[in-house]
Amino acid sequence: MRKNFKDNTSLLVGNAIWLKRTQGIGYLDLAGATTLGITGPVLRSTGLPWDLRKVQPYCGYEDYNFDVITADTCDVYGRFLIRMNELEQSLRIIEQALDKLEKLQGAPVMVADKKIAWPAQLALGGDGLGNSLNHIREIMGTSMESLIHHFKLVTEGFQVPAGQVYAAVESARGELGAHVVSDGGTRPYRMHFREPSFNNLQATSAMSEGGMIADIIGAVASIDPVMGGVDR
Repeated sequence: MRKNFKDNTSLLVGNAIWLKRTQGIGYLDLAGATTLGITGPVLRSTGLPWDLRKVQPYCGYEDYNFDVITADTCDVYGRFLIRMNELEQSLRIIEQALDKLEKLQGAPVMVADKKIAWPAQLALGGDGLGNSLNHIREIMGTSMESLIHHFKLVTEGFQVPAGQVYAAVESARGELGAHVVSDGGTRPYRMHFREPSFNNLQATSAMSEGGMIADIIGAVASIDPVMGGVDR
């Protein structure tokens, strides 16, 4: 895999035609990026090492060694270099994760609280349909209250205290977050997703100002938007 990285990099880095179509194209500096709420490789191409896996670690990222790749060119070429180098960093994380997996002995991964956890380890009955009677008796007991609790847990869910929370992760294109509001019920009162492509794509006009129409292709490609996240 590393050989493929090297082959692709050597093909484009320093290539005169590639440099002509990427250097100085789609320029967006740090002030412009922060004003528009830009994140991900586009922001890091301004020289700011902002990566939620480092500045706000989650899911154990604080236990992995990797570098936050930046550039100071503020253009398409810088974003290209960042993404090429991030391939190597991703491979470093994967290799460390595989080493950790080999050392694991196995442990429960699901919550044990029966008030919020669904019954697990479902088994087929003797006729090949549904669950065996013994398994149903094990997970729900023999009382009517247990049956009612199981039914309500599956059909309604568990109650979440009233309040709100915002949580975000570092996706390939920037900060992917979710703002969830609870009114104390079993369903979110409101939910809003912060999709990085939606924010980042708004920088197209700023990147393209004063350039050629053909440069818009490179500018948008350097943003690398997911149009499903842009469509609101």
